[in-house]
Amino acid sequence: MVLFVYESYCQDVEFSQYYANPLYLNPAFAGSDEYARISLNYKTVLPTAFGDYSTYSASFDKYYEGLSGGVGFQIMNDKQAQGAINDLGFSLFYSYHAQLRKRWSIATGFRLGYNIKTLNSSGLVYPDMIDPVNGISNSGMESEIYQKSMYFDFSFGMLTWYDNYFGGFTLDHITKPQISLGSDDPGPIGRKYTIHGGIEIPIYNNLHRVHMTMSPNFIFQMQGASSKLNLGVYLNKKYLTSGIWLKTNTDFNFTACVLMFGYITDYSTFAYSYDVPFYLGGLSGIISGGHEVTFLYKFMYKRKRKKMKAIKCPKI
Repeated sequence: MVLFVYESYCQDVEFSQYYANPLYLNPAFAGSDEYARISLNYKTVLPTAFGDYSTYSASFDKYYEGLSGGVGFQIMNDKQAQGAINDLGFSLFYSYHAQLRKRWSIATGFRLGYNIKTLNSSGLVYPDMIDPVNGISNSGMESEIYQKSMYFDFSFGMLTWYDNYFGGFTLDHITKPQISLGSDDPGPIGRKYTIHGGIEIPIYNNLHRVHMTMSPNFIFQMQGASSKLNLGVYLNKKYLTSGIWLKTNTDFNFTACVLMFGYITDYSTFAYSYDVPFYLGGLSGIISGGHEVTFLYKFMYKRKRKKMKAIKCPKI
């Protein structure tokens, strides 16, 4: 199979807790919260079946009255096969906020990113390096490979919210940067289109007070030949939130589901989610899913920001 493979395709990293890493989903989220916030995200995919696929992300954003919008920064590192393939990215964000009506707001955002992608085979273990008596040796017949690619990347996003409704659009990899490693093919990254939206529905108790809220959501993404539609719903009650997402393609063939749980206070959020792939089936699908953990903290600061209608998007 290796001899006859001509080229392969890949997709961007996908976080399952979409709104716990809002800058990655849409740059227009920069400064959208009333407070400054820091978000820490970690995801590992299929740890028991196909090796180590881990992603780390840290971001910070804040609204500045003098800029009429929000500014943010994010650093993200994605590694595969024990770090043999590594992608380190730094991003700057700016988002302009405007209130069109008393209950209608809009934001437009931009991202400038710089990525360093490396391919390093020195840490890989090949069959001829394994000795049944002495274990793993440091020498083998294979020659080491080291390649590096550095490039700039740009994204644009829009976000709008009215009452309990919200929606957004993102265009990633506008310039289609080239990241070829070890090949004469330029290897451009295909543009990624994202459309997302949802609504928050209050549920009242017998005293006609809000007892809990339900939030149906959707996210549609298209990149190259791949397209997918993710459908989810959240239930929120006081400090607790839970959710489930179903991942499908455009033919509505379900590929996975995501189970989420979070604990949310006025200034912090802790969330955990688990991806269960349907394409593996049976017990393999249950034990070979992806784990994702998020911690988000908001900082109070003296501000002169005009009160805007709060966006009712999910917290995780």
